[in-house]
Amino acid sequence: MCRCIYVFLEGDTDERFFNVIIRPILGQRYAAVVPWRYAQRSKEDVKRALQSVRDGKADYLFLEDIDTYPCVTARKEDLLKTYKQRIDPTWAIVVVREIEGWYLAGLDDEARQEFGISPNRHRHTDDLTKEQFESLMPRKFDSITDFMDEILKRFRVETAKGKNRSFCYLMDVLEARLRKV
Repeated sequence: MCRCIYVFLEGDTDERFFNVIIRPILGQRYAAVVPWRYAQRSKEDVKRALQSVRDGKADYLFLEDIDTYPCVTARKEDLLKTYKQRIDPTWAIVVVREIEGWYLAGLDDEARQEFGISPNRHRHTDDLTKEQFESLMPRKFDSITDFMDEILKRFRVETAKGKNRSFCYLMDVLEARLRKV
């Protein structure tokens, strides 16, 4: 275990999810797992960081929401163009639609019931928006952050894989890559 992996993340919500769900998985194979938030940085800073990671022979993941792009391929093509071929498309993971979909996907029927969310509501979370997610928050929570933290305590990876295609893809990529490390 001497390798390092950098995980490029957009913001707080992504980093919270990463720290609880993804970091422990990566930590099984990597000596260092380093989150790097890029949303508030310039494109030039991101390009330099990607180049530095590649020059140092470290691995990386680049997580990006699909946003308004029509498909994952279009989003990845734009990432390649934006970052001048510094991104390996196999290490770029496009979150469909938004990271909040990954949070909700990890709740089994019992946990959904605890939160007052119908098991049939947003059964598959590929198209879940931040606003839809926030509308599911029970009144007992003071903030969306508290709600997310409670979801992460009940999160089940296998459940999420069955309810969100992009999360399942991430887990498949990690499984394949971790076998090689």
